Amino acid sequence: MGRTTKKQWVKFLIVIGIFLLFLFGLYLRLISIRTEAAKTFSGNITKPVRVINPIPTETWLYREVLGRVEGGQEIDIRADVGGWVEEIYFKRDESVTKGQVLIKLNDVRKDVALQEAKFRLQASKANLNETNRKYNQNKTLFEKGIISRDNLDSNKNQLAIESANMKSLEAAYNRVKWDFDNLEVRSPINGTIIEIQPDVGQEVFVGESLATVVNLENKKVIAGLDASIARLIKTGSEVDLTLSTHGITEMGRGEIVGISRNSIDDSGVYEIEVKLTGDDLNWWPGEIVTVKLPIKKLVNMVKVPRTAVFSDSSEVFIFVAKNNKSIKVPVEVTWLDDKTGFVPFALLPADSQIITEGSSGLTTGQDIRIISD
Repeated sequence: MGRTTKKQWVKFLIVIGIFLLFLFGLYLRLISIRTEAAKTFSGNITKPVRVINPIPTETWLYREVLGRVEGGQEIDIRADVGGWVEEIYFKRDESVTKGQVLIKLNDVRKDVALQEAKFRLQASKANLNETNRKYNQNKTLFEKGIISRDNLDSNKNQLAIESANMKSLEAAYNRVKWDFDNLEVRSPINGTIIEIQPDVGQEVFVGESLATVVNLENKKVIAGLDASIARLIKTGSEVDLTLSTHGITEMGRGEIVGISRNSIDDSGVYEIEVKLTGDDLNWWPGEIVTVKLPIKKLVNMVKVPRTAVFSDSSEVFIFVAKNNKSIKVPVEVTWLDDKTGFVPFALLPADSQIITEGSSGLTTGQDIRIISD
């Protein structure tokens, strides 16, 4: 074997030796990592955690629903007679009193009919007066024996006919006058105009909607609820109301004055009526507000963050710290929102603290070290 061949083998063996040393180092590192992991898993090391002191408190659990503002009394005014709009005396948002004319209609035919009925009635009254005069005159003549009973009875019958005719014409006149008078559309209540439908010059027909007037003194909010929520609501409870429009938020207060099942369908939806009790915020009927309903009062409960709560296939639990040891405590959590919940204070071991950070991988009885910020 030549000298060159021996040198190549030496180099090869050196490379192999270096590679084997590298593999041996990796093996020792892996053994070290597994040993540390086993110690951690078995609880042989002390784990740092953060805790909070449980403070029992009481609070309300709320549910937010949408409601609609309604007036204390809202009336849709419709046309009693047809005609053409001649004048509109009020605009939206303006206040009116009962009996004020809102809209004036015009119909020449009704004016002509009223005049005709008036003149017919006047002629009938004149005929009745004349017939009555003749009857009284003939009655005197009959008493003196100048005319017969038949003549007097004939005059009496004529008087009855004229009287009935006048009453008929009087009823016809009143009917035509009613049509004419209702060309002036008046407000039936004290309130505020929230809508005027027709324009000047427009023809309207009998039964057509003309205006909406609402009494804003006793405004209320109506909201729909599922039956399961409605059962938890109590009449007389105070609620918070929020109206958000055009980036502006207004807050109000109300009181639940009624709970009833929606009679329109069989969906199981209930309606609550909320009377506004705070300052008048000039909320309009039809506006949508958020109603914050008190559902349940939580007593002797402890607030916990979501980071403290864990669950597995069988239970929900938290870890608490006591005497530098961790303890797993099964709990029932009532969530206030997606970040905060409440657990019963009575479930916590005495003199324990709730672990809020560092709970991952903990087991009951593991050594812990409480750290602070």
